[in-house]
Amino acid sequence: MNKSIFSRLLITNLTIFIGLIVILTGILTLLYSTQVYELEKQRLREITQKTESLYLDSTKGKIEALKLQDYMDAMAYVSKSKLYILNIHENNIQNLRDLDFANSDLDHYLYEDLKIILKGNEVFRKSTYTATFDTQMIFYGRPIVNDGQIEGVVVIFTPISTVVKNIRVMLMVIASVSICFIAIVSGVLYMSAKKMTKPIEDISNSALAIANGEILEDITKTEYEELNALIDSFNYMKSELNRIDEDKKAFIGMISHEIKTPLTVVSGYLEAIHDGLLDKDELDESLEIIYRETKRLTLLTKEIVTKTRNKDMEFYLNPSFFKLKPILEEMIRLAKVNIGKHITFSLSCEDHTTLYADEKQLRQILSNLISNAIKYSGDSVHIALSCFEEEEQLCIRIEDNGFGIKKDELEKVFQKYYRIKNTITQQEGSGLGLSIVKRLVDLHHGTIDITSTYKKGTIVTVKLPPLRQEVKG
Repeated sequence: MNKSIFSRLLITNLTIFIGLIVILTGILTLLYSTQVYELEKQRLREITQKTESLYLDSTKGKIEALKLQDYMDAMAYVSKSKLYILNIHENNIQNLRDLDFANSDLDHYLYEDLKIILKGNEVFRKSTYTATFDTQMIFYGRPIVNDGQIEGVVVIFTPISTVVKNIRVMLMVIASVSICFIAIVSGVLYMSAKKMTKPIEDISNSALAIANGEILEDITKTEYEELNALIDSFNYMKSELNRIDEDKKAFIGMISHEIKTPLTVVSGYLEAIHDGLLDKDELDESLEIIYRETKRLTLLTKEIVTKTRNKDMEFYLNPSFFKLKPILEEMIRLAKVNIGKHITFSLSCEDHTTLYADEKQLRQILSNLISNAIKYSGDSVHIALSCFEEEEQLCIRIEDNGFGIKKDELEKVFQKYYRIKNTITQQEGSGLGLSIVKRLVDLHHGTIDITSTYKKGTIVTVKLPPLRQEVKG
């Protein structure tokens, strides 16, 4: 079964940490027990040294043997130990096994230890089982030396339970501290692992949200450099996906409008031809317009196929020099095809006015602005088109007598998907029109300005930079 990064990270860190704590606890316990046994050895050494000194004094007549016995009994009682003196007299080491011990309850297996002691060495055993005491005992023995000669040995047995009890108490203290420390560090490791894996969870959740079409803020960076690199890559990917999606929507919106305009023109003229409303000259002109708009639709379809195949939804400039007035006149002719409204136009533009721009995109800009002027007006519409120079810029102005735009909505009209909340009429649309217009104007390094008075009309001014020259024709 697959485990999450969080659980793997937490379990791994906890395992390593608990392992280190166990090892450290073992080392501390070993060091403490060694120290306890060393202190016990020193205590037993002091007792046997004192006993040896009193024994030698008793052999020299300095103290009575009874006093020695009283001391030994007192020490044995206080320390809960068994203290013995073995005097070998004239016996040699070979006959040691057959010695008549003064304390006959000693175990004969101590023979090897006594041999070591009689050679002038001390013996300390941490744990020795004696049948006499029927328990584990700590054993210490040392030789009795008088004028350089070994006269006997002093041995002491003390219960190991007291030492073990002290070690157990300390072990419990160490274990308790370790458990508390493990609990605290486990919490810290949990929070740390959570903190490290949260950005990964955020990325995963954000990826799912993006797949569902949601728009999200950038993921916040962390203190970890490696994760920040991943977060930067994800945020960049998200921004690019959003940009591509916005480009796609804008492209679709623009294409939809471009398709709608020629279809409206073709439909309008075909209806006029069908109803017999045109004379011969008008009929020829109408057929020419239908042919031109049909050709435009064909080129537009090819462009859509090419851009879709190449996954290229960007807008590009293909500028050229052309006269502006014929474009405006054609826009007027095409706009008059709108059925159901009485539309009048006025045009003020010099014949020689020439512009260096993308003609196709300029048509898109004008078509969109004129369509809005018609759409957001009553049944009788008057639209004034003009072009003029102002501050070394070519200005194209479109003025209508429509419903106008409220002041609080005016600054929002260029936002994507924003549609004017017109209480007079409700028009369908995507809300992309003016945002596309502004984008196309920006591509030409121009500006667009809208002034409007509610219920009186709107003025739109497009200003393009002086990338133009006069063309003779």
